[in-house]
Amino acid sequence: MLVLVATGIFIVALSSLAADNQEAQHPSSDTAQLPNFIDDSGGEPLASLPTDEHLPLMIRWSNWRPEFGPSYVYARERDLSGMLDLDGPVEKMLMVASYAEVQRAVGRADELKAAGITTIGFNSENGTGMTPANEMQTLNSPDPEVNVVARAAKLATENGFEVMWGPVRNTVDSLSDGAIRAMISAGVSGLAIQEQKFIETQSADTRLSAVMRSRERYLRLARTAGVDDFTFHVQIMQQRCPNMANCVTFVEGLEAIPVDSIAIWSNGPIPVDFVNAIRME
Repeated sequence: MLVLVATGIFIVALSSLAADNQEAQHPSSDTAQLPNFIDDSGGEPLASLPTDEHLPLMIRWSNWRPEFGPSYVYARERDLSGMLDLDGPVEKMLMVASYAEVQRAVGRADELKAAGITTIGFNSENGTGMTPANEMQTLNSPDPEVNVVARAAKLATENGFEVMWGPVRNTVDSLSDGAIRAMISAGVSGLAIQEQKFIETQSADTRLSAVMRSRERYLRLARTAGVDDFTFHVQIMQQRCPNMANCVTFVEGLEAIPVDSIAIWSNGPIPVDFVNAIRME
């Protein structure tokens, strides 16, 4: 599933960026801004990370450790209570996979915002407990009244949340410009892409080229929709980095672009050694 990240409540297809993905098509030159983070203890934005620091992580809330530093953390509805109580330099995101989940979230918007949740991430993905088939069939629609991500983004932003979208990798590049514009115009302000399957078997250079093509396309479409601060996040998995040197080179290249965060999907705890390795520490 997918994770994705930006500031506010993202509608990201994040729900655990653990799905399989494909490639993209258009070169890149724009640079993204590193986000400000919210310190739950006082509600004040923390300073943006200095340019010589590493990118923030995007991880499940229960995997966050203070030594990871400022991060995006997320939870599904079923394990939301633990994240609500989390206190630290994190940006909190509720990850959803259906329009019904967004409706339930906005029904308790005041409670979620009081606990520091700023973003809704919409993880559009097939599978048990994920996006219903009839909603998946609308992803390529340019009609904002039909496209489920556009509908969810509109509802979430109307209720004060930021929205990020986290689809599987092949969906990122297969949608029409019209469908993507409909999502962004409705309120999607960030995209999280799942690279874990591909970096497992392909070179860092190959995957960086694919990421840059996708990123440039989405930034271009965001600008045409009047959005100049669209964010872009990339997910990997420690279990799918059999060649650590290749994954380290990949993350180093992502930091150089830069993307906005490094998402790490894991079914269990994320080893500190893995984070240190991809950060070359």
